[in-house]
Amino acid sequence: MIPIRNIYHMLCYAWENTLKRSADEDLGREAFENIYNLLAAILVLGVKRLIKGGFAKDYINKSMEMSTVRGRININDTIKRNSIIRKRVVCSFDDFEKNILVNRILKTTMCKLICCPYTDDKYKREIRILLRYFSEVDALDLFGVEWKSIRYHRNNTEYRLLLNICELIYKGLISNEESGETRFASFLKEREMAKLYEKFVFNFYKREMGYERVFSPIIKWDIYEEPEDNLLPLMRTDIVLQDFEKMLVIDTKYYASALAKRNFGTTEKLISYNMYQIFTYVKNMDFDGEIGGMLLYPTVDYDLDQRYKMTGNDIFVCTVNLDKPFEEIKDRLFEIAGRFMERSRREAVDFAVNQ
Repeated sequence: MIPIRNIYHMLCYAWENTLKRSADEDLGREAFENIYNLLAAILVLGVKRLIKGGFAKDYINKSMEMSTVRGRININDTIKRNSIIRKRVVCSFDDFEKNILVNRILKTTMCKLICCPYTDDKYKREIRILLRYFSEVDALDLFGVEWKSIRYHRNNTEYRLLLNICELIYKGLISNEESGETRFASFLKEREMAKLYEKFVFNFYKREMGYERVFSPIIKWDIYEEPEDNLLPLMRTDIVLQDFEKMLVIDTKYYASALAKRNFGTTEKLISYNMYQIFTYVKNMDFDGEIGGMLLYPTVDYDLDQRYKMTGNDIFVCTVNLDKPFEEIKDRLFEIAGRFMERSRREAVDFAVNQ
């Protein structure tokens, strides 16, 4: 199991160091017993900041029976409700208020954290106090939220981190909801941890190493003629490091083990599908310089540091131990990338400073 303190640092990089600001740095030193307490603490700090700066608001269309005219009179609804008999009319109007999606998601998530048995009482007390500021905001069913459709702009940029937390709680920690009862997982689901691990590694190299490019392109198949159909699968890379005349394609794999037993044998081998995948990426990548590939697995109890020369390309299979102190994790990520890209940690830092 990955220590909570390291998950905090992974979140810092995965969400572009949004967490590492002023008072938030104290979170990195606090000893959290579980992931819920960590996320609850981040939400509490973030919501306090929202309260000081003001909640995001937007225009919401409403239809209401009124004694005075406001906005546009809805003739059809007025007739259907026999409102004129009561000397009233149904009006449609826009109201500028905070009962909007982003605030509703925050309120719902905070309410769920209060119900979570893993959340400490001290965070529940703080959340209850903060919920007083959400009295005009309605809760909602998180199941129907289209997370990818949420748009951020200058007026609601403070919500990005908080809604990332809400999504992580809903998708990664709420295991089931039946008959209005929420069931909580004791740790993040593997799929969400895989996404967090990938984003952490990507943003780590983007921020720390100062390479010419750190990106995740879609690789085109190296074929002689364009097919008439559209059946070939996409080759979507996780991380690509490009620096001068070298390029390293990294595929992060969040597996319980990088090795597997084949059929009924007892000998463990590297997972063949993963090897085929990274080899295909390297061979189809369009780049004039030297290209290498790497499978990068997380681990807490073993290490791999393999290098293979395949038809002129270096293919690495490496692990990073997420149970170690975070400074050692950073050193490991510097070392395995620099091995092929030929850049040390000191050179990377100097390069980034001079840009």
